[in-house]
Amino acid sequence: MKKVIFIFSIFVLFAFTGFQLLPGEQKTGQTPVIKDVAGFWYASMEFKGSYSQMEKNIGIFMNEFFKQGLTPNGPFLGIYYNNPDEVKEEELKWAVGFPVTRDDKVQSPLNKTEFKSLKAVVYLYIGPYEKMGESYDKIFKYIEDSGYKAVWPAYDRYLNNPQMVKPEALETEIIVPVEKVEKK
Repeated sequence: MKKVIFIFSIFVLFAFTGFQLLPGEQKTGQTPVIKDVAGFWYASMEFKGSYSQMEKNIGIFMNEFFKQGLTPNGPFLGIYYNNPDEVKEEELKWAVGFPVTRDDKVQSPLNKTEFKSLKAVVYLYIGPYEKMGESYDKIFKYIEDSGYKAVWPAYDRYLNNPQMVKPEALETEIIVPVEKVEKK
């Protein structure tokens, strides 16, 4: 039964969102770019530990999201509160979620949070999810070379359907908020 609910949740995810960008948004290229990113509200469920738990926990989140009668207002999100290079795997804190409207009523165990407008490095990764780590390395080098530092949380926006495209064609927009490093 749980597998059926998960498969149904994934179907509903793709049927409702179509992984479309929000009005006025454009995909960025495969070169990191520092730009102003608009704020938005999102509903999420937080988790702690290995990212290998993500697939199972997406099903738990989706079940609760749709049970509450919520409708996605943009692409599915992966939200990351700390850097896996700086904490132990069991200390990783992350969430999965969807953008929602400001007026949506979100109940526990989901959280409703606002991402404020901010300056961020934005990068379009194309390829299988398992190889995204290389892109993060490239992004963090770009951030350092540009005189900025990463500010958490960072998030990914999954722009197309992994059930409809080959892994090498998956598109994920990586957004890492940044602050200018003050020179001493």
